[in-house]
Amino acid sequence: MTTLLYRYFPHLIPSETHQMLRMRRTLMATGSGLVLTVIVIVARMMGLVDMSITAFILLYSLIWLINLSFPLMISYDINLLFKDPSLTIPQLIWHTLTNTISIYLVPDLHSVFLMHYLLVVLFGAFRMKRRGFLIMGVVILSCYTGVMALLHLSGKHEHGLLSEFLGGIVFLFMLIGVSIIGTEISSLRWALKKRNSELNAVMKQVKEQAITDDLTGLYNRRHLMDILRRQQALAVRGDYEFSLCFVDLDHFKQINDQYGHKTGDEVLQTFADLARNSVREVDFVARLGGEEFVLVLVRTPLDGAVYVAERLRQAMEAARLEILEPSHRVTASIGVAQYKPKEAIEETMHRADIAVYSAKNRGRNQVVTEDNLSSLILSSLHNDADLYTD
Repeated sequence: MTTLLYRYFPHLIPSETHQMLRMRRTLMATGSGLVLTVIVIVARMMGLVDMSITAFILLYSLIWLINLSFPLMISYDINLLFKDPSLTIPQLIWHTLTNTISIYLVPDLHSVFLMHYLLVVLFGAFRMKRRGFLIMGVVILSCYTGVMALLHLSGKHEHGLLSEFLGGIVFLFMLIGVSIIGTEISSLRWALKKRNSELNAVMKQVKEQAITDDLTGLYNRRHLMDILRRQQALAVRGDYEFSLCFVDLDHFKQINDQYGHKTGDEVLQTFADLARNSVREVDFVARLGGEEFVLVLVRTPLDGAVYVAERLRQAMEAARLEILEPSHRVTASIGVAQYKPKEAIEETMHRADIAVYSAKNRGRNQVVTEDNLSSLILSSLHNDADLYTD
């Protein structure tokens, strides 16, 4: 049935994985309902159903209107409004009722339809817990007892009460057994689901530890290189630019020497928080090691990167760290470089690194770009030439 739906009604198939799974289970249940309908239709053709054709058509039109409502609810995500999106209990109760109707219409085949009750219970193993099996057991026993009593009172079923009682006892034991098996299957399934959830959480934690710095929570150097290679690949395709900001905290060794490494760690964590708050969600912040950090600003030209770097520099300069003396301010020197087409990513990093050293040589606590470096070099050469002339 799922294959037919894919072929003729592909727009009704949900794309979300969990919804697809719910649809498949619902179609399996709908298929079992189709088998019941076919059996009853064949029985009527053989004269075993005492009902007019008009009433029969109206009854099964209503049954199939409700049967098809379940997969349609999943197709249009209406099932997500309910606590149990699989609609397990409503579907099982409905199929129990349709099976009961089949017994009433064709009492001579009631022993065949009894097996379908057990199939309904097994369908519950997909989602139900012990309480659900208890509810379905009560519903099935009530429906079966009620329909058999109605058949005997109306004279449509003339088997002896003793044989029916013994048959009912056997069915009860079978129902209990199937319910116990279904409960065990369901328990194993829920335990497996919980174990998978725990495993996924552990794997996520391991992955995060593999790509992040333990102290600051920022990306580490290894993952930074993966990020830069992906950015380079995007730039190679054209119409894409990104920039790097290399950051070095000024006089950080003195902080460690004067206040201790614990205080130094708190300074690094403070800067990491400021850096995260200075960039967008699409950007990346990584720790190279020690007091060196890198900002990867996606779709950002040089002037935009300078703006971000200057904002971060000012934030760090203005930060009041209670762990330090009131007069002690921690500043940062920042070098900015924009990726140039066709160059190696190491070259871009080298240019940003040179800019950082230039910022430190010029007095620290400032932002330097490659353009600044070019101006400095030209100015230096011009001054040297004047001195030589003099």
